[in-house]
Amino acid sequence: MMNRTEALKQIVTFGADKEAAYSELVKFGYDSEIAYFVVSKSVLEDVLLIYLADKITADELEEWANFVECRDDLDYEIIEGYIYALANPYLVGDISKEKITKMVQLLKAT
Repeated sequence: MMNRTEALKQIVTFGADKEAAYSELVKFGYDSEIAYFVVSKSVLEDVLLIYLADKITADELEEWANFVECRDDLDYEIIEGYIYALANPYLVGDISKEKITKMVQLLKAT
């Protein structure tokens, strides 16, 4: 049994218990007055590196960004622009290794 924070962390960081975390998270719903987990620059960078290492696909990265974007219980304000770009490739262009490499470089520079 995991709490809401642990479930969110597993999903957002592609943790080993990610699949179980989805089942746990269903119990809590989407709406929340507080953020239980902060999606920081370092978390985003780690996820982008997982994509660059071919451990997840572009579609999975887009799904991940959409998950982050739709949750009231996540705080992703510091990386909002990145999440928007990843969640909306039809508006800002497809996800590619080149674009993600540039994102990682930008994250490291800020």
